[in-house]
Amino acid sequence: MELMDGDAGHVPLMWVSAVLDELVKILGDQKVFVLSVLGIQSSGKSTMLNAMFGLQFAVSAGRCTRGAFMQLVRVSEEMKEELKFDYILIVDTEGLRALELAGTSTRHHDNEIATFVVGLGNLTLINIFGENPAEMQDILQIVVQAFLRMKKVRLNPSCLFVHQNVGDVSAGEKNMEGRRRLQEKLDEMAKLAAKEEEESEAECFSDVIEFNVKEDVYYFAQLWEGSPPMAPPNPSYSRNVQNLKKAIFRKATKSP
Repeated sequence: MELMDGDAGHVPLMWVSAVLDELVKILGDQKVFVLSVLGIQSSGKSTMLNAMFGLQFAVSAGRCTRGAFMQLVRVSEEMKEELKFDYILIVDTEGLRALELAGTSTRHHDNEIATFVVGLGNLTLINIFGENPAEMQDILQIVVQAFLRMKKVRLNPSCLFVHQNVGDVSAGEKNMEGRRRLQEKLDEMAKLAAKEEEESEAECFSDVIEFNVKEDVYYFAQLWEGSPPMAPPNPSYSRNVQNLKKAIFRKATKSP
């Protein structure tokens, strides 16, 4: 279901509130865990969610998802005991830094989407395409700023970082270096965001949100082995999806 129109210049709070109120009426006192995803355009967000939960979010090159869409997934009876909730509400969003919005107030638009999505989710997946966090500097700042705003209103969401399209996901030494660079960049962005939000307490990213760079960062292989359309799916991608799904459920069991 469309939660937010991609052509809207702002987050339609009345509409979102009405949709969520209706959802609460339908579900009653059943417990819902909200999983949201953020990342740049064409970074594989929708594909990942589809593979993980058997969904049908639209996928293609370019600005495919516009706005925010949500889908409710019922938890099976055998998993309810372990997870302690009845449904997962999955929120897929349009890519940040959309080329179609270049030249307009892209930064403000991205900030609104990030704050909305992070505020809605118990857990947010931050989707990074490739291995270079330096290229993601502005996105990371937007994400850190959104988490800082949650802290100010005493909300405590959690996050996992996903690096898509990584050449060799088994290269431990290389990935350790990638994690170190990501941590440095996040700490740097935390200081910048703290200045913008006039929040002097945040000296590093872990001051903003509980985060362990060794456990909360996942590397994904390329989706295809070779060049589509004739290339077969990469089995490593499926294993990466399963490992991430287990991590999401581990976080979910600790969610208040």
